[in-house]
Amino acid sequence: MIMNKCIVIALTCLAFASALEAQVPTDFDGDGRSDLTKITIEDDKSLTWTAKLSSTGESEELGSLGSSGDHAIMGQWQGSATQIGTVLSNTADNTLTWTIIDSSGTRIERTLGKSGDLAIAGGDFNGDGATDAVVVRLTAGKAVWEISYDLFSNAASTPETVTFGRTGDRVFFARIDQEVTDWIGVMRKGSGNRSIARMKNLVTGEVRQFTRMPKFASTGVRPRAIPIRQESGADLLGFQVSKGKNTTLKVFSLAGSLISSTNFEGSGEVVVGDFIEGNGYELAFQGAKESGIFNPISAEVREDEFLGGVAVDQINLNTVGTTPTPTPPDDGSGDNGDNSGGSISQCSQIVAWPGGHIYKTIGSSHFSDIRRNTIGVILKEGARGPFPSCVKAIDTEGNVLASLGLYVRGAGWEARYYAGVGCGISTPLNGDAVADKARRNTGSATIYMNFGGVCFGPITANQCVNSTSC
Repeated sequence: MIMNKCIVIALTCLAFASALEAQVPTDFDGDGRSDLTKITIEDDKSLTWTAKLSSTGESEELGSLGSSGDHAIMGQWQGSATQIGTVLSNTADNTLTWTIIDSSGTRIERTLGKSGDLAIAGGDFNGDGATDAVVVRLTAGKAVWEISYDLFSNAASTPETVTFGRTGDRVFFARIDQEVTDWIGVMRKGSGNRSIARMKNLVTGEVRQFTRMPKFASTGVRPRAIPIRQESGADLLGFQVSKGKNTTLKVFSLAGSLISSTNFEGSGEVVVGDFIEGNGYELAFQGAKESGIFNPISAEVREDEFLGGVAVDQINLNTVGTTPTPTPPDDGSGDNGDNSGGSISQCSQIVAWPGGHIYKTIGSSHFSDIRRNTIGVILKEGARGPFPSCVKAIDTEGNVLASLGLYVRGAGWEARYYAGVGCGISTPLNGDAVADKARRNTGSATIYMNFGGVCFGPITANQCVNSTSC
């Protein structure tokens, strides 16, 4: 397909082909394949970045950058290799600090945006090969975008401001043709069982509309569209959908056609890259029960080992810090109560759910108080601590969904925690309600239980774990 088009527009195709080859995301060993990358939260709450090199299968530490609460912003910020990076909110002046480590190991900081903005990393909106930084906020019901082209290669860059979108839209970005520029986009409700994707080229100002996107992209949980690079030039859009005990990955063309889908057991995280040979980029699913790499064109799924830690890639859209209402468009948070932390990185340690920990979506049938209808975490005798007075149920982006207060220690158990009790008196929620809140935030019912910095999980909010009575 690309060869036929190159007969007519050779220069455009050559530019696209060279960009595709030269800018493979998260390729740290230079073999032309993306390397699966993770963040590990250390005991001192610092973040260690590690890549599983595709050339050797071995893990290589990329460096230490950031701390708990920071958001990942990996990218080709200086136009070639991928740099690790973070963005965080400064409470002193409510600004956002963007930080990377360049190829020489130098730490570079820039300021863009303010607390509560949706920070976007991973897109190249002027087509020069370098990742651009973007923040989005709602102002008088309109989505206002600030774009800083070449943030880390041009210190004097002045952000461009564009108004595009409105309250209720779901922000994303993607490429829609053979040009090497990403387009900003918003997903909104359409007619009937359709969603509409409106997209704008920031270089030319052109706006296009795609009216046959799936309904679930703009209603209910609203999983965010994930751009998946293709050799044809137009990205496919992937969606991570929780379905019962499985995670379903669905991939659509911009024309609204379902290209392929696949299921993975359990819940987890999805990252994008050119992980295996074949057409275009793939989606890599990293879950506690099953992990694999999915090529949407061939529909091939290759098994892969669980990385541990938090899987990350170059496509990152996260609300950073707190903000007064109205909230930024498309953060998907809904009514999520205490939103402190704002990142799974608030966990000083992530530990797989222990066999001695029981999670229940509702309390035991003999309860006659509030515990009967709320989630609970019960630790068997000898179960691993710590044992704080309050446990936070958080989604995969760190939003607090519910609090569980310590009910009692002893009496045949190491500790028992319930929503609706103690610190959780304002969040008397059952598993279905917690799952709904998690899906509104992230598109997934996956949650962790934060025991004062030690986070156990992942588990699925509406499924009991290690329980014989539910």
